[in-house]
Amino acid sequence: MFEFENEVRRWRTALDRRSSLSPRELDELEDHLRARVDLELELDAALAPTEAFAIARRDLGEPKALSKEFARAGRPQWKLLLAGALTLYSASLLLPVLHIPMPWGIDTWVPRGYELLADIELLPLNLPMLLMLPLIWRKHRLKGTWLAGILGVIGLSALGLGAAAIISDGPDALAALRLGYWTWAASFVFASVALWRRRRGWASARPKKTLA
Repeated sequence: MFEFENEVRRWRTALDRRSSLSPRELDELEDHLRARVDLELELDAALAPTEAFAIARRDLGEPKALSKEFARAGRPQWKLLLAGALTLYSASLLLPVLHIPMPWGIDTWVPRGYELLADIELLPLNLPMLLMLPLIWRKHRLKGTWLAGILGVIGLSALGLGAAAIISDGPDALAALRLGYWTWAASFVFASVALWRRRRGWASARPKKTLA
């Protein structure tokens, strides 16, 4: 016996497994499917629900084609933010980060970001950013809540410490913290916001059912 709700559930589960569509996109497609089935039944009263469902499912298209259509429809905002974060982080590796006086006033050292990247003490700060892309690429359903939190804490803390140093030390601190420092800190904030927006985009648009 044909049970419409069960068939819709099976169709959605199969589409979810065979495509890269987000829950919100699946919600939209499910609404289209239901509306198309209703329309087919209204246009042809002799049409069986099974046939109407088959027509609607066929006309919606295959999972790969649907994924491409949604990808062409527009790039999600979180991807633009993530691209901005990676651009800032890459720039910080090439820009001067700090102005460090050497002992006895002989000389000063103005390292660039890549020169500090291998520092074992700074590695834990850079590790979340370095891990972010592999995690997203390999696990496209990863919500990224914990990673977004870590990136946000690092970025906001760095910006806060830099601002506090400028307030307390004035021009000396402003001269010591070079452009690479600020772009590095800002990249973490951008990445955190991108992951939070990505998580929201992957959340279902349908309200969660509650038990009475």
